[in-house]
Amino acid sequence: MGQNRQLVKVLMSAAAGGLVLASLAGCGRVTAKIESYSPNDPGAPVRVEAGKIVPLSVTFTNTGNRTGSFQVRAVVRNSASVQVGANPQTVTVERGKSHTVTWEHVVLAPGTYTVQFIVGKDATTTYTLAPASPAPLIVGIPAVVSTKFKVGDRVRVTSEVNVRTGPGTDSPKVTHVNYRGSAPIGAEGKVIGGPEKADGYVWWRVEFDVGYTGWCIEDPLTKAAGG
Repeated sequence: MGQNRQLVKVLMSAAAGGLVLASLAGCGRVTAKIESYSPNDPGAPVRVEAGKIVPLSVTFTNTGNRTGSFQVRAVVRNSASVQVGANPQTVTVERGKSHTVTWEHVVLAPGTYTVQFIVGKDATTTYTLAPASPAPLIVGIPAVVSTKFKVGDRVRVTSEVNVRTGPGTDSPKVTHVNYRGSAPIGAEGKVIGGPEKADGYVWWRVEFDVGYTGWCIEDPLTKAAGG
């Protein structure tokens, strides 16, 4: 009987030890380390025309002891500290493996933009981030609308063109004793404003020799002699 009791104790002890080992084996931790990111130099920020795309990317390694799910963010803020992108992405990475996440961020307007890359469990739990503080890594510059003309150029009408009070097809036409519904072929004038982009057209403000001034779309205009 005593031997049976001793055997039961040994078996119970072994079972308990097995439970502890199983518990320890199930204790996984997830950590991460950012290896690189782009853009990355606040001393030479990427310059991008407003309306165009700047690629963003971050490469990180799962430094934990198990496969993990990571939420990766590129937090972009404008000069007023308003967040303007980019969308978080959730990725699964095996332990010891590296992964690169990319975005195509549209620069909406001229100005300086700070960027910070964050890798975490979710929006509230951060494993790692870089740079340590948001850094000015993007500079939006005014878009080049057109280089066909410049202020001061003389232009000539190659096909009848409407002359409006402002850039845009909704702007009313100018009123002038010499304006009869459109500027005729051959009419000449001087560019005094523009370019502006509206309603899918490039517009220039032209002071016509016959006395009226207004905005015309670019296509029916060409440089005139002396321009």
